[in-house]
Order: sequence, then structure tokens, then C-alpha cells
Amino acid sequence: MIGLTLAFCGGYIDAYTYVLREHSLVAGQTGNIVFLAVDIASKGLTITETRFFTFIFFILGIFVISFLAKKLDSPYVKPLSLLPCILACLLIGFLPVSTPDYLVVPPLAFGIGIQTTSFSKIEGIPYNNSFSTGNIKKGMIAWNGFFFSHSLADKHAAKLYLAITLAFALGALCSAELEKLWGIHTIWAITVILSAVMLRYLYLLRHEK
Repeated sequence: MIGLTLAFCGGYIDAYTYVLREHSLVAGQTGNIVFLAVDIASKGLTITETRFFTFIFFILGIFVISFLAKKLDSPYVKPLSLLPCILACLLIGFLPVSTPDYLVVPPLAFGIGIQTTSFSKIEGIPYNNSFSTGNIKKGMIAWNGFFFSHSLADKHAAKLYLAITLAFALGALCSAELEKLWGIHTIWAITVILSAVMLRYLYLLRHEK
């Protein structure tokens, strides 16, 4: 359930920045690289800054959480890794649309970089909760394995990847619809959802102990 919730949040945040922040993508770095190249070619310097720093902050988030996970070696690192994204979404919901995009999108990219690195498996199966290309590919490979070899493991994996992809798409849809009503405050929904996930995870860890 946590994996699907995080996939929902990934789609939600990307739709939020795409609509309200000059078509910027928080997690889809392939798209950002393409957009950055186009921006450079057309000399759109303001947008280029946003793409560039989004890319750098996403990488930085991956590096930071990888470093902390090795140094601290604590089960609490994983749930607490949601804090940067929670705080970023909380603060950004107060910022007007006139706030420069390069002050809004990169902090979200940092949080998503941390989140997608910390939560990289669902039921022991590798997945990504912030973009869907890899999940779609792995899902189709799993479906292929099931159809031709009738492997129950492949069938289970295929269903999981399908559910993850649908959760991501549903998050993007909900974000786009809610933005019509709530505008910049739409991002606060992620603060609530991720806080609930983090607290639930911490509760389960404490209960296990």
C-alpha cells in the first residue's frame, strides 16, 4: 500500500509543477534533459536555470540519502527520508505563482530524489514511485513471461507494475483536477498524505520492536 501511495504522490507532484511551474518535471529527468537542451538552444535562460537546478537537486537527493543510509544503518532512515518532501510541499503551498520556478521546483526534486531512492522496492520487486517508463517496461516483460511460461511470479509482478502505473496516473489526474479549485495550495495534499505514510511506517517499526 505504501508503494502505491508513493506512486500516486509522484504523479501528483509532477502534474502540479507541469501545470503551475512552466511545464517543469520534478522526477522525470529524461524529460528535463530534453527540455534543458531545447531551452539552451532557444536561449530561454530563466527556464534553463529551473531545469538545470532541478536535475542537480534530484541527483543531490539520491547522493545524500545513499550516504546517510550507509552511515546511520538505521531502519528509521527510510520513513524519515520522506521529511524533505513533506516540508518542501508544505512551504511551497504558501508561495505565489509569481515566485521564480527555480526556487520552487528544485527543492521538490531533492525530496523526490531521496524518496525514490529510499523506497525502491515493493514486495521485494524493484520499482520506481516517481516516474513510469521503467515500471511500464518491467510490467510488459512480466506479462510476456506470464503469457508464455505461465509463471505465477511474473503474473504477480505484472499486476503490481500495472497497479503502480495506474496509481501514478491517478495522482496526476487528481492533481490536475484539484488545481482548478485550490491552485497553488493543491500541493498541500501531498504534505498530508506523506505525513500519514511516514507516521504509519514509524508506528509499524516501533510496534515490531
